[in-house]
Amino acid sequence: MDSSSSTNFAEIEKKWSERWSAEKVFESNPEEREKRFLTPAFPYPNSPQHIGHARTYTTTDIYARYLRLKGYNVLFPMAFHVTGTPILAMARRIGEGDKEVYEIFDKIYGIPPEKTKTLSDPKTLVMHFSKEIEVGMKEMGFSIDWRRKFYSFDPIFNRFIQWQFLKLKQLGLLVQGEHPIAWCPKDNQAVGGHDTKGDADPELKDFIWIKFHLKGSDLILMTGTTRPDALLGQSNLWVDPHGKYKIVQVKKEKWVVGEGAVEKVYDQCDPNAKVIGEISPKELIGKWVSGPIVDYELYTLPADFIDSSVGSGLVYSALEDPVDLYELRKLQSAPDRVKEYSLDQNIVAKLKPIPIINIEGMGQDLGDSIGKEFGITSADQKEKLEEAKGELNRRVFRKGVMNKSCGKYSGMTVPKCQEAIKVDLLKSRDAVMFWELNNKPIYCRCGTHLIVKLLGNQWFIDYSNESWKVKAKECLSQMNIIPEKTRAEYLATIDWLKQKACARSQGLGTRFPFDEKLVIEALSDSTIYMAFYTISHLLHGRKHEQLDEQFFDYVLLGKGTPPDKQAEGMRASFLYWYPLDSRHSGADLIRNHLPFFILNHVAIFEKKLWPKQIVTNGFVLMDGKKMSKSMGNILPLRKAIAEYGADVIRFSVVAGAEISSDTDFNRTVAEGVRSRLALISKLIEESSKTKKPAKKGQKTHSRIDLWLLSRLNRKISKAHDLYEELAIRELALELFYDVVSDLQWYSKRSAGKVNLHDFFHKWIVLISPFMPHIAEEYWEQIGGKPFVSLAKIPDADEKAIDDLVEHGEELIKTVHADIEKISGIIGKKPQKVTLCIANEQKRQLVEIAKEKKSFEGLMKEAAAQKMDMKMVSTVAKNIMKNVHSIQKPLPEQDELETLEDAVKFLESEFSCKVEVLPEAKSKHEKAKNAMPDKPAIIIE
Repeated sequence: MDSSSSTNFAEIEKKWSERWSAEKVFESNPEEREKRFLTPAFPYPNSPQHIGHARTYTTTDIYARYLRLKGYNVLFPMAFHVTGTPILAMARRIGEGDKEVYEIFDKIYGIPPEKTKTLSDPKTLVMHFSKEIEVGMKEMGFSIDWRRKFYSFDPIFNRFIQWQFLKLKQLGLLVQGEHPIAWCPKDNQAVGGHDTKGDADPELKDFIWIKFHLKGSDLILMTGTTRPDALLGQSNLWVDPHGKYKIVQVKKEKWVVGEGAVEKVYDQCDPNAKVIGEISPKELIGKWVSGPIVDYELYTLPADFIDSSVGSGLVYSALEDPVDLYELRKLQSAPDRVKEYSLDQNIVAKLKPIPIINIEGMGQDLGDSIGKEFGITSADQKEKLEEAKGELNRRVFRKGVMNKSCGKYSGMTVPKCQEAIKVDLLKSRDAVMFWELNNKPIYCRCGTHLIVKLLGNQWFIDYSNESWKVKAKECLSQMNIIPEKTRAEYLATIDWLKQKACARSQGLGTRFPFDEKLVIEALSDSTIYMAFYTISHLLHGRKHEQLDEQFFDYVLLGKGTPPDKQAEGMRASFLYWYPLDSRHSGADLIRNHLPFFILNHVAIFEKKLWPKQIVTNGFVLMDGKKMSKSMGNILPLRKAIAEYGADVIRFSVVAGAEISSDTDFNRTVAEGVRSRLALISKLIEESSKTKKPAKKGQKTHSRIDLWLLSRLNRKISKAHDLYEELAIRELALELFYDVVSDLQWYSKRSAGKVNLHDFFHKWIVLISPFMPHIAEEYWEQIGGKPFVSLAKIPDADEKAIDDLVEHGEELIKTVHADIEKISGIIGKKPQKVTLCIANEQKRQLVEIAKEKKSFEGLMKEAAAQKMDMKMVSTVAKNIMKNVHSIQKPLPEQDELETLEDAVKFLESEFSCKVEVLPEAKSKHEKAKNAMPDKPAIIIE
């Protein structure tokens, strides 16, 4: 087999895919063996998959295949998530003849315009791309039990989701009320992460608007802030000198807000508000205003960093903020600007920070302190100022304590103070609560810029429920989290989760059981669907009307009596497979789907059925850059398979980085994998021709054979733990790249007399989770039966691990490299090479140096042992150079025998005679330079 041929890759992959399917190798049913149940996030079929999607699924499949090799009964199912608006938006854009969509489909995915035109119906779109994804997954060799496939708009699945929501309502976790949500003005509906371009999950942040009364007027200037604690140190009010401001009648009050904030008033406060006028920035600048919390008035000043479209369009200043402080200093040193806005120079000059927060290790003037720390000298250093502000805010939030000047708030931590002031302001009606999208701009799939809207009679899953959070944290504490460092992020997310809107006015999916006009949104119907996999194939042919509350209560909760015999079988299937042993996903879902997954499981199922593990991975880059349609650097998965081969793609998308990091796919990586497989294929072919050696007691292995087997068994001893930890990169290095290097050296050393039967019988099984098609082909070639996918993973043969043999082979490598180096330096090919082996006394000196660690100690002990002190003095200097990293050398006789074994190899490599002598038997003056593990090399 020529592994460099893509045609052969395709033939091999097709051959084994068909055999696996025919033999139903990956169809899993309850039995006596211990089970393992794994699920990755099910795909969303609104376009073909690209190689970035392959990482999570390949990681899951590697783990599933490893667990099968361990003897577990493994279930790895798959379904399709079609809930929500992305599919509707894509179908609508196709129907509208959107040129961008047609161009992307044609140029990136190879879908001609005439075919794209037929996909304007959402369900047609779903079926086309789900088939494409399924074929791609089969081509990738994912060991999926496809009998269990379903779509999230299937009526039987809809009944399951409606049952889930009925349970949440019964538990008091589904509530109705007024709440701010991310909103698409065009679609006129709430929007979640899966409804946005780029799957960005909208993050809402409190942005309280505080009322400041304009002196001598009935106007109220509304100032937006995320830091109500800073009111205690307010020093002035900022106005955007280039902004547009409107006067808005809100009930009985007249508010002044930025023009861009008017819609927020309608959407989040008063839908009946009216714009009754406008006011210029110059009419506001230089005026006095009075606000809550403190008993003094504030002067209004112009600031270029204010944007009238952000927040309310007006901001009060607390000069602990470095941005505010340096803006004030800029104004104080600009008399022309003061004059331009008719400001009182004396008032402006007297403004200074009012300290309100203590942070250990920082001075009273926090803005000045952080500015100096970041080397800021001017308000024009905008990037540095924002960086400094961000760092100060982090310190304030983590370490800040309100000082003695803060009255009843003194001694409070900053977060506690913020909440206390917020409560007081809302109670006194000196402020109104608003919300902003913290990670804007975010766009709906239809292309519309999202806003925040306050909705009444909205349905929410109440993730703010504290007792629910406690149970979720208990579950998390018992779970294995890979990578472990992400555990804190799960905890933080569970802590800040609040009520989440769970129903939309449109979209594919499940009708909301308490209001059939609504549809359950995408992040709310994908939390416990893993349970449905355990019975989905058993529900085929069953009418969805039969799947009522009583049915699911029995099958999934064990409540009541079984409605029929089939339901008893479903209950048994569920109990066999649950709990879920491992959930796999991209790291971007740690802040939404995965905490929801935990919370919904602990709400509905008993503790023994809570999930056991979550694994998340980074993304796949393309030539070092994030893949995007706009950059045109997306490589469709099936196109990549056709070009490189599935096993090459599998290996390339998982092996390049630790699981938590992004990995880079490029042509060089793929070609490197293919070229290494070419060498292995050649050796497999040679090995398959040799007879299986096995008469007991018969010497069947040379020194180089023993070295290779020792190296392999050492890797096996590590591989089990690495697979369990999903240390994919380390496994790839150990089991593929290092093995290929070993085989390359072995091929040189064995001079064509390969003896790899024992080696390949173990290694092929070890590598099969990564490269299943090629592994099956190799397995068949060496006489393995029936499938390597069902073989038993080898245990390390500890007796085969030989430190002396490995040490000796490293010595041969070093000597080989040294001869090459010396030949290059002297500029001629050697006629004869003599290797002089250091005597035993020098080895004793190494042992003494390892123990004493000092030159004086070494010399003293050598004298005590009555060694040749002239020799000791010379040798000791060399030894002490690396005394802290020195390794125990081979005994003299072993070093001698090792190099004698390599004589023919070295003679072949350098086309000259090679002689190996003990130091004492050589008459050459350089012989005395011999050191343990570093023979003197004499080239003639």
